[in-house]
Amino acid sequence: MDGRTDLAGRPGGGPVVAGRYRLLGPLGHGGMGVVHEAEDTRLARRVAVKMLTAVAGLDEDDEARDRFLREARALARIEHPAVVTLYDAGVADGTPYLVMQVLDGLSLADLVTRTGPLPTAAVAQVALDVVRGLAAAHESGVLHRDVKPSNIGVNRDGHAVLHDFGLARLAGERAITRTGELVGTPQFMAPEAIRGAAPSPAADLYGLGACMYLMITGELPFGDATVDYGAIVERALGAGIPRLSGRLLSPPAELLDLVDRLCAQDPALRPARTQGTEALLERQAVDGREALAALLAGQLRDEAVRSLTEPADADDEPEYDWDEAVPHPRAEHPGPLHPPTLSDATRRIVLSSMTPQNALSRQREAVNLVLRGELQEAAQMLAAVVPVCLSSLGPDHPTTLTSQYWQAVCLARLGAGDQAVELLARVNRHADVRRGNSR
Repeated sequence: MDGRTDLAGRPGGGPVVAGRYRLLGPLGHGGMGVVHEAEDTRLARRVAVKMLTAVAGLDEDDEARDRFLREARALARIEHPAVVTLYDAGVADGTPYLVMQVLDGLSLADLVTRTGPLPTAAVAQVALDVVRGLAAAHESGVLHRDVKPSNIGVNRDGHAVLHDFGLARLAGERAITRTGELVGTPQFMAPEAIRGAAPSPAADLYGLGACMYLMITGELPFGDATVDYGAIVERALGAGIPRLSGRLLSPPAELLDLVDRLCAQDPALRPARTQGTEALLERQAVDGREALAALLAGQLRDEAVRSLTEPADADDEPEYDWDEAVPHPRAEHPGPLHPPTLSDATRRIVLSSMTPQNALSRQREAVNLVLRGELQEAAQMLAAVVPVCLSSLGPDHPTTLTSQYWQAVCLARLGAGDQAVELLARVNRHADVRRGNSR
């Protein structure tokens, strides 16, 4: 895991980390580093590679390097469906990296941004998964240190998964030494952590409470992300997160009270898992998994349908600002609440390199994604392939027709049956024209 690594390029692909992980393109970035979609060339599978650029420049005998590797080994010991799986870790040319599973679906931040407040059962299910994931981590001696919506993925089967464990610790000391700035997200950061206290399980649970506040209200705990950074910190250390108890909200009183207790300024007043938290969430999470899966399915279906009427344009400005939700203190134009999803990134990667010559190759990649059940990424890739085929090869070309056929398959499997049938009818009309011309 800590052997010699390299970032050398390879013919026909992007840079390769550790002689094994070919970087395909960025999925997003934040204060700790950049996340890339990558191919594990040894096992022929897609992975996510996070390069911790905030701690670049580690030497062989650097204490921070040894600490990073120890933390990575601890994280790798956690086995729980609500915790992202760590496959590998190392240091490439002085930059630490983590190799993890690719999370399908959307981040919790993205889901709330698109849908607004979540149903009570969905809120409770996400919270229950996170509570159990944190418990598994804490029992292994690992603290998360940065629980926030963009670090919680919601999969298409309705499971919430925590990722980016310990990155605040891995990069924090070095970043603070270099810049003298706060490392973390004060919208979801426990007040004692902002003051510099040692991280604790109670601080992780505060982050969960702040995430629940967002899920229930659809609002950030301390107001819009464009609010001055200093003002957010002042609110976090002052009155704290506004109480939910007594407000006219749909969740039952016991769930609102739980959020208030999790967000208590005094960590000693926050409930622990052993104090009935899990039992309370279980009572409220009936059918929560199904509710989350339905929300995800609806969002992914709508996204696939939009791709039919709003074809991507390689010359468009980027759809997303890749910065984190909470801006740098000196940022003039803070980014959105959520980072880009995997499908957004995949679409942009494809667009940046799409030509008529490689459209067939991209189409085959998309078909493989469909066959593996990775419909979100396949739909986005085909949404980029089809316009290029139509404009460069024509509507009757076999590559165009095949691409549209698989686009229809994606739509059908994502639940957009009417649009799938309409597209298949269009494919059949052009196929009949082609057959007529070939007679």
